[in-house]
Amino acid sequence: MSTPEPKERLSDSWTPAALAADRREETRRVASLQRAYAATHLLEANQHLVVAAVHSQTMVEAAEHATLQMSFKAERDFLTGLPNRALLSDRLAQSIALAIRHCKRLAVLYVDLDNFKDINDSFGHSIGDQLLQSAARRLEQCIRHSDTVSRQGGDEFVVLLSEVASAQDAACVSEKLIKAMAKPHLIAGHEIDVTLSIGISLFPDDAGDADALLTNADTAMYHAKRVGRNNYKCFTPEMSAASPVRQS
Repeated sequence: MSTPEPKERLSDSWTPAALAADRREETRRVASLQRAYAATHLLEANQHLVVAAVHSQTMVEAAEHATLQMSFKAERDFLTGLPNRALLSDRLAQSIALAIRHCKRLAVLYVDLDNFKDINDSFGHSIGDQLLQSAARRLEQCIRHSDTVSRQGGDEFVVLLSEVASAQDAACVSEKLIKAMAKPHLIAGHEIDVTLSIGISLFPDDAGDADALLTNADTAMYHAKRVGRNNYKCFTPEMSAASPVRQS
């Protein structure tokens, strides 16, 4: 009788210990893959958050910029970029408050381009607009940073001198403005000559509030026109009684 062959020995890789080791290794591998997957998605999420934050900041900055632009346009003359009536009114009120607090004087100069209507009629409104822009630049170049040049409309400007010692200071600035404006304006191939008439009113000497200051300076300016233009006049109470007829 033949002896049966012994059963083949079970491989070591199929022992309970080996199987347990394989399961632990598989668990570690799966856990590692899960961590890598989570890290990848966390990185993507963070990137999306960064992009969203940058976009949000950009939108906020754009909104702030638009608000500033709207505020700027609301306070500026559309043609010259100078402060308009509203901004001048605000600055004049502030200057008066400071003048009262520190017992100082300020001056308002009402400035008008002489015979501007004739220039408009001769050269056209486009040239006239460019002349107003050129005049605005020259006026700004003649004053301090603490002062204000405002366009009131048409060919009329107002200069606010936020602090002066006397009427003589305002007169000196007026002479400077007249001299600066006397140089020919080179516009579209034309040399255009223009002069100024200026009226001066002081706070608190001539008026105690903004409206009266502007009215008195305007009155003085038309007296300057009446006596020949291309000059300035300081306001006096007698001017109000005279009530001159407005001239261009």
